[in-house]
Amino acid sequence: MTTYRAGLVGCGRIGTLWETDPPTPLTHAGALAVCPRTLLVAGSSRGFDHLQHFGHQWKIDALYLDYREMLDKENLDIVSIATHPGLHPPIVEAAVAAGVKGIFCEKPLALSLEDGDAIVRACRDANVVLSVNHSRRWNPVFLEAKRMIEEGVIGDLISMFGVCQGVKPFPAWTADEEGPLLHDAVHAFDLFRLYAGEVDWVVGTAHRRKHPFRVEDISDAIFTFKNGVSAVAMVNELTKYARFGVELQGTDGVIRLEYGGNQWWLAVERTNRLNEPDPRIEWYMLEPRPFPETPQVSPIGTAIEELVDCIENGGEPSSNGEDGVASLEMVMAIYESQRQGNCPVSLPLRDRSSQLIMLREAGYF
Repeated sequence: MTTYRAGLVGCGRIGTLWETDPPTPLTHAGALAVCPRTLLVAGSSRGFDHLQHFGHQWKIDALYLDYREMLDKENLDIVSIATHPGLHPPIVEAAVAAGVKGIFCEKPLALSLEDGDAIVRACRDANVVLSVNHSRRWNPVFLEAKRMIEEGVIGDLISMFGVCQGVKPFPAWTADEEGPLLHDAVHAFDLFRLYAGEVDWVVGTAHRRKHPFRVEDISDAIFTFKNGVSAVAMVNELTKYARFGVELQGTDGVIRLEYGGNQWWLAVERTNRLNEPDPRIEWYMLEPRPFPETPQVSPIGTAIEELVDCIENGGEPSSNGEDGVASLEMVMAIYESQRQGNCPVSLPLRDRSSQLIMLREAGYF
């Protein structure tokens, strides 16, 4: 069995600090350390304290303040990137030039579609496997919901609702270009695509109501998909509580996936409970059903194992570079809709630069 030398760029929260109890990893470092086919040999971070914590936590001496030095010296097969998204393009470029076989990159993939496209192109041209951490794509709960939809358990999918509130860690978070849309809502948007396919058009809002950063702290959006399914997203960083979830509404039932418990309901005829005088009127009520049992796994651990399998056997990761660009584009389309006076915006976007910057130049934020 081949063992792949792996290095981490970015020793912050999702890079390593969240890790508490391997072998059920929560972080990039934890997944690389636990996977039997990867050997975590080095780490790089701009912050000295985080880098030292990483070295102590994983008993690693190869520590670098400059990721380029790490790539030059460590002969890595896999690079895991857990930095702020604005740093992703040069790191990917350097990793590809260093001859790595696979890259596991945090979401969002970049801060502009131009940069996201360049990342995908660089990896495709060099035959480097690129996997983007849309973590729900490896979560058995969300995959079970996909199976239920595909098998018609709730009938035909009609619409979806996503909520993402209070999960960008304000006031500690200081990224000036990464609001709640980019930081967290990309997960919900990626799930919309997982269940409904490609987006046709978007209409949305992006406002700064309270917080000092030059990004939105509240956004509402409507998506229409090419297959006719619609979705509504409610995103803000104004609540004192954290909430993330999606609701999938079908002709025969509803699936709700949310922190604190997953549920689904089936439409059942209940005419005897109503007092309709016309017998031709049919009413159906939703009856709760227990959500199917799913295995307890580490999504990020599964993602790393899948990345290795793609390196060895070919195939595509569950969340590839194009998926990373697509969720980013949904965010940029919301910004563009706001810039155009909340008009519908068709995808793909022709302008591949940053719609957030364009929105600022128009006087927002």
